[in-house]
Amino acid sequence: MACLEICLALLGLALFIYYWSIGTFKTFENRQLPYEKPWPFFGNVAASALQRISLHKQLTEFYLRTRHHKVVGFFNLRKPIVQINDPELIKKICVKDFDHFPNHQLMITTNERLLNDMINVMKDQRWKRMRNTLTPVFTAAKMRNMFTLMNDSFSECMQHLNKLSRNSSAGKDFEVDMKLLFNKLSSDIIATTAFGLKVNSFENPENEFYSVGQSLIFSTAFQFFKFTLSALAPKLFTFFNMKVFDGKKVDYFVSLVVDAMKLREEQGITRPDMIQLMMEAKKESQDNWTDDEIVAQCFIFFFAAFDNNSNLICITAYELLNNPEIQERLYQEIKETEEALNGGSLTYDTVQKMTYMDMVICETLRKWTLSPSIDRVCSKAYTLTDGDGNKLFDFKKGDLVTIPIAGLHGDDRYFPEPRKYDPERFNEERKTEIVPFTYIPFGAGPRSCIANRFAQMQVKGMLYHLMLNFKIEASPRTIKDMWEEARSFSLTPRSGFYMQLVPRQ
Repeated sequence: MACLEICLALLGLALFIYYWSIGTFKTFENRQLPYEKPWPFFGNVAASALQRISLHKQLTEFYLRTRHHKVVGFFNLRKPIVQINDPELIKKICVKDFDHFPNHQLMITTNERLLNDMINVMKDQRWKRMRNTLTPVFTAAKMRNMFTLMNDSFSECMQHLNKLSRNSSAGKDFEVDMKLLFNKLSSDIIATTAFGLKVNSFENPENEFYSVGQSLIFSTAFQFFKFTLSALAPKLFTFFNMKVFDGKKVDYFVSLVVDAMKLREEQGITRPDMIQLMMEAKKESQDNWTDDEIVAQCFIFFFAAFDNNSNLICITAYELLNNPEIQERLYQEIKETEEALNGGSLTYDTVQKMTYMDMVICETLRKWTLSPSIDRVCSKAYTLTDGDGNKLFDFKKGDLVTIPIAGLHGDDRYFPEPRKYDPERFNEERKTEIVPFTYIPFGAGPRSCIANRFAQMQVKGMLYHLMLNFKIEASPRTIKDMWEEARSFSLTPRSGFYMQLVPRQ
């Protein structure tokens, strides 16, 4: 009898969980919006959630199947989200009628230190005030000064590669896991430009900044599980008082910034990094930002830049080894730039003048956009209409919106042969033909990425030094097809980003 009761209880629990998992799946049917049938628990992202394909591929394929609808329903796990497929409607949502969609959705619900103070989490007027405070930090003039700090890190990275070249068994070509290499570079650059800390992760890979940083970027399955649980079942996550991040490691970053600010104020030290710029912005702002709010911007800067910037360099290098004629043309521009510098150091302004380099990076960002989608939340009732005034959808306060960046970038109506790597799409003549709001690698409107200049100058600066000294070729462990082999939320292959570097004579 007891066994039967246990079985019935388990069956009842299983049924409860199942019906909970599909409890939101009638949303779009009730609101008369087209959608694809979702899977229990996983919605429309089952394949990527189960590690079968990458999220980039999943979202691109969903977009291509539904692009005939200007607006379509999409389920991210259990969450119903309204996807906007039409460029003109994207402009409405992100720019023209921004006041109806001013905020991002809260990906995680937690009261952990710093997380609710980050600019991407801030809402409404609080976000606007922080955006106004941060905007002067990322001007071209500030980037010029910050680039000098980057140059030191580039130099240390090249010294490391030259050492590997001398020590290679063949004495010439050598294989490198580019992801590991550029993770160290990205960490060092963030340490010096955002946290005022001088480290060399090539000489000292066990340094505390790199070690703590690595532990905070969802590098373990358990961390990723906690993040997913906080998004899927926030009440359960809060009930068990779970934390996404290790509090002691978060406190480490807080101490870095707060101690640096205190020391600089006491001793009158100035340095062209983000801490200094934030200190100056705080003084000029009428808002009395707390130390935690200042540190939080450095913290999100770390998260936004660490993995994304190293991925962008790796993926560009991967495309260059698969397209040797493009690599050779870029190398010729780099050689011409080096000759024009006449022995001087690379500068921000010099990097900006490298037109083919810019075309290459733009095409990488099109084909392999760092964020496959962006989101918005409806803040007040809104009726979305097309250009002829026809009603498409009635938004309610709290409705979630997604903009399918990867899908738009992979749409052959806007970018013929979208899986072909072709920097010429961004030459002076053809880039003017790009339909507005079909190429948005850093988002669109006031909520677009504020640090896009920083990301691009880091990638361009490192590529300049790398290609000036080495030719990039495939190694035995280079992945054959990243589009097919990438899994889940990251474009980084599980096997690593291995490539062969051939020293130039």
